[in-house]
Amino acid sequence: MVVVTVGGESYYMNPKMKEKWDSIKDGKLQKKDEDRVYIVDGRERSGKSLFTLQQAAYIDPTIIKDLSRITFSPEKTLDAIRNTKSTEKETKVIIFDEAFRGLSSKAAISKVNKRIVQALMEMGQNNLVLFLVSPSFFLLELYAAMLRSEALFHIVKKKGETRRSFRVFNYQKKAMLYKIGLKKGWSYNMHTKFKDTFPGKYPGGKNFKRKYIAKKAQELREIGDPTKKTFSREEEKLFIQKFLENADKMEKKIPQIQLARLFSKTPNTLRAYTRVITPKNT
Repeated sequence: MVVVTVGGESYYMNPKMKEKWDSIKDGKLQKKDEDRVYIVDGRERSGKSLFTLQQAAYIDPTIIKDLSRITFSPEKTLDAIRNTKSTEKETKVIIFDEAFRGLSSKAAISKVNKRIVQALMEMGQNNLVLFLVSPSFFLLELYAAMLRSEALFHIVKKKGETRRSFRVFNYQKKAMLYKIGLKKGWSYNMHTKFKDTFPGKYPGGKNFKRKYIAKKAQELREIGDPTKKTFSREEEKLFIQKFLENADKMEKKIPQIQLARLFSKTPNTLRAYTRVITPKNT
């Protein structure tokens, strides 16, 4: 049994995993002038974020103190990549946690995928390790899923059990799984010898766990559908002014009752409309 200690917390790590991480941590990745991308997926509450944190913190213990590199949106992931660089002594890790969470529309998923591809194209020169944590490997587009990532860690937690396990699909098997799985309804039915269990401990202990959970809860509340655009006050006013300029034409084509319904469904636009048509007190 191999036990590692990170941030004062000790936990079991698969020997092969430790050997793999030892080959890239402590600045070794910068010396090789390479980067690494790993995908972690699994059902909600399966423990995929916990597993990722255990691996990431072993490679880069500084991530426990610098939670800015644990991100929950494509924009913040890209920002972290642009502002982080491995050195000769430290290999830096970034986690894009809960990618695609809460997204259902194809447009929203496509937009996230485009930002992921952009991030992957920019990260190479900084010699980083990036973990992409997703509900499903199959939500990713081909470039990230098949070509750019090194391996897939599929997390499994059976209903009614506390035990968590992972299965590892290397570069070749991952590519085969992606092609077959898309045809067979996102199936993970492929044999792999590389599998093991992992503990329920957070690196850094209870203090880090509390900070991580608080950050995750706050940021996920703030994240909406990336296809929805919010407008500034000036943009709203400009829209209403244009609307008023063409109001006569629009009312001929659109009954007033429908216009009223439109404004009732868009409170921001209604407020902007009120600001424009209400004269200022003199």
